[in-house]
Amino acid sequence: MAINNQIRKVTKRTRGFEDFDENRILQAIRRAALDYGGFLVNVLDETFHQIYQGKSEEQIAQMLVDDIILCLNSHSENLIPYHPPLVERIQDIVEHVLYSRGFIEIAEVYHVFRSGRALIREKEIGEEQFAGNGFPREFLGRLELWNRERNCASLEELNEIVLRGKLQDLIDASIAEYEFALDEAARKFLSNPKVRVMVITGPSSSGKTTTTHKLKERLRREGVRFKTLELDNYFWDLQQHPRDAFGDYNYEIPESLDLISINRHVLALLEGEVVDVPVYNFKTGSRESFTRKFRLNEDEVLLLDSLYGLFPAMLKGVAKERRFQLYIETLTPLEAELGSQRRWIPFTDYRLLRRMLRDAEHRNSPPEQTLAHWHYVRKGELNDIIPRIFVADFILNGGLLFELPVLKQCIEDRFPDYQKYLDQRRLDPYIRGKRVKGILDKVVAANLDLGDYRIIPEDCHLREFIGGGKYSQHGQGDTSE
Repeated sequence: MAINNQIRKVTKRTRGFEDFDENRILQAIRRAALDYGGFLVNVLDETFHQIYQGKSEEQIAQMLVDDIILCLNSHSENLIPYHPPLVERIQDIVEHVLYSRGFIEIAEVYHVFRSGRALIREKEIGEEQFAGNGFPREFLGRLELWNRERNCASLEELNEIVLRGKLQDLIDASIAEYEFALDEAARKFLSNPKVRVMVITGPSSSGKTTTTHKLKERLRREGVRFKTLELDNYFWDLQQHPRDAFGDYNYEIPESLDLISINRHVLALLEGEVVDVPVYNFKTGSRESFTRKFRLNEDEVLLLDSLYGLFPAMLKGVAKERRFQLYIETLTPLEAELGSQRRWIPFTDYRLLRRMLRDAEHRNSPPEQTLAHWHYVRKGELNDIIPRIFVADFILNGGLLFELPVLKQCIEDRFPDYQKYLDQRRLDPYIRGKRVKGILDKVVAANLDLGDYRIIPEDCHLREFIGGGKYSQHGQGDTSE
């Protein structure tokens, strides 16, 4: 059926007008789809995807474009001749249609690419720092080669290692590789004696807490002294955070922190001033009425551990040569059969499993709540974390090649019932939960004695999530070392 499109013009970012061209929308979503194998491999055997079954790539793309045009035409303000829709408004609708039609991963690729281009236009990053679809290809190529050298580039090979009783060798090799990368990061930090601020950043559940401690330990042996500014104390009161129809708060955005105060305090500390640091009470979801005095000595480096350590407002005014920013992410290029295609297991799925375990252990939050909240986590990191990956001075792989069998052992009996989210018409947790459960079903569980630190050491960052970790989950303290 032909779509009666009444939109003739588009408002450009310069506020000028240009002709509406649906072909540009078509090409944009085709490009995003190709980055994730195409539309066909993302069509699910579900009732809500029946209309796409048996269709070609071109037909599915055109059907989605028709939906986008229908959405645009359904808003009367878009039809005002002298006030055509903004480009950003059209892009919002593109994302909305991709998400609501169940093409979650394609929508995420579209979003991170769009976010990166916006950073270039705003001159926050250069073309050479553009992250594209969010995958550092050259870096991942080296990791994949490392996996292949150990005959563990696929889930089937990983399962074979478990069945042959050789998982301990892989555990030892993976941890040693992580430790070697940390040594490299320490050398990179020490190569610049002007650094006064060290930032550990990366998306949720990538292993920042342990990495922060272990890097501090290495640098402390070289005479570097740190003082940690706990940024969790700068959260706004909970009632100030947006809340959705299901009662879930969205605190997965940079603006959930008092960025102006953080920046002001960082600059004051670097000038030797004493600042009054707020104290946040996570039980009440609000700041206490009192503050704590905080001062950075001349021979100390200020340490910041934050999801949004690459967000410019946090360190505005701090010269590049005075800061060292390390980015950690679970980058595990492990191939598996996903739907009708062989491809890498999504990196976000490792972190989702980790966070399910951590939230249940440390935050009294069941796995189903973590799954339902994950779309906020992803939107925040795709918008404000992953597109800035190449701003970092050092990229560290926080993924561990052996972790899926261990995570399955820990989560298998507690994995949430994702089916109920379909009944609630919440496609994101349903599709994501079904995919992750499908992956776990193909994994051979480790069956290890996880209480034995000779198997997985207590200072391994996976311990943050499976329990028995050496380092605290709740900040590193404000004392100098």
